[in-house]
Amino acid sequence: MRSRVDRRLFERVLRATGLAGLGLLLVQAWRADGTLAPMQIVPAGALTRALAAMPLTAETLGVRTDTALDPVTSAWLASRRDAGSPVRWGAPAAIPAFALAIEPSLDPGGGVRALVAAPAGRWVRLADDAGALDSARVTAVGATFAMAAPVGALVARVDRSAARAFATLPPRIRSVVVLARAGWESKFLAAALEERGWPVEMRLAVRPDTAVVQGSPARFDTTRVGVVIALDASAAPAAPVIEAFVRSGGGLILGPEAAAHASFAALRPGPTGARRASAAIVVSAADPRRALPLVPVEELTRGALALERRDGMVAVAARRVGAGRALQVGYEETWRWRMTGPDGAREAHRRWWAALVASASPDPSPEATDSASVTVSASDAPLARMVAELGVPDPAIAEPTGSNEPAGPLGWWWGVLALLALLGEWASRRLRGVA
Repeated sequence: MRSRVDRRLFERVLRATGLAGLGLLLVQAWRADGTLAPMQIVPAGALTRALAAMPLTAETLGVRTDTALDPVTSAWLASRRDAGSPVRWGAPAAIPAFALAIEPSLDPGGGVRALVAAPAGRWVRLADDAGALDSARVTAVGATFAMAAPVGALVARVDRSAARAFATLPPRIRSVVVLARAGWESKFLAAALEERGWPVEMRLAVRPDTAVVQGSPARFDTTRVGVVIALDASAAPAAPVIEAFVRSGGGLILGPEAAAHASFAALRPGPTGARRASAAIVVSAADPRRALPLVPVEELTRGALALERRDGMVAVAARRVGAGRALQVGYEETWRWRMTGPDGAREAHRRWWAALVASASPDPSPEATDSASVTVSASDAPLARMVAELGVPDPAIAEPTGSNEPAGPLGWWWGVLALLALLGEWASRRLRGVA
């Protein structure tokens, strides 16, 4: 009696195993979208040779790659798919999603800015056609590189993937208007910008009713003027016009005294704090601005961003105002840096002010360039471009044991197991004399 019960239990196990194998076969067939078309999987390293020799057929081409494909190869595959030959791709490991953007510098000194967005902690390596340029570890907000114009294409690499873009023509440089009282600060500020190549227009107040004028500093036209620098309270009467200029797309740099004036409260990145004496007596090459007095930004307004800090205090801040930008500089008497600093202080002072003006300058637009067809930025996002052209990755292709059949090799074993289990149950029942 026990033998008959054990045999019945054994038969039930065999039946359950057979039905489970058949069920797994059905699931795998469903995951394969029911297609039985053959597939040829090619590693990315042999892709160019395979594409050149492979005719356009109904056979699916599977590309296994561990890096984002270059634009030419992606376009080649996309054209093959559009011609009726299916193309899929997969990656055995996650390909990092990152992007490279190149902006021409608004500084007359030339150069470009390369901005890379990539996963935090990854290393970015930058190069052009002449060789390696720079590298940096990505922070939470990406990595930024400032450099001279690259030779040929600029290439950013993260792991094994590469983004490639070409620097474009810079926009036409617009004038800088300086509004201040006549003095050492306004004099050497204007000199630094003119030496850098900025066209400068000025209104320097000598007395309440007298001013020295250069150019047309009262015409705040965004097609002609890029940035207004208001150093002190002498610029307050023009505050309403300056606000309209900034909100329509212009740039503004506020000195400590101008930022403290109530007429600029709607534009400044934050209220000013108490004046702090210089933190060093001698201007050093390593940290020259520690020798300058500082009127810090006491509290950043909503949306404002600290660009520079000194001893935990915000020394330079910026914010968006309408379509324009406003910067607030807390340093006073920057002319001392230029005049009393070590060798190279004059050039360093010039570069620092030029960088502030370039940062405050509005985004270049076709109307601001010599030709409306000029492109002012270039970018590349390898993984996003690849997904847009070829679709999302296929996990079946990513597996090294992938097969040309949709169910894969494991499916055949499940089929064999199901067949053996059902045959075993049938044979056991026949031996017991059960139909």
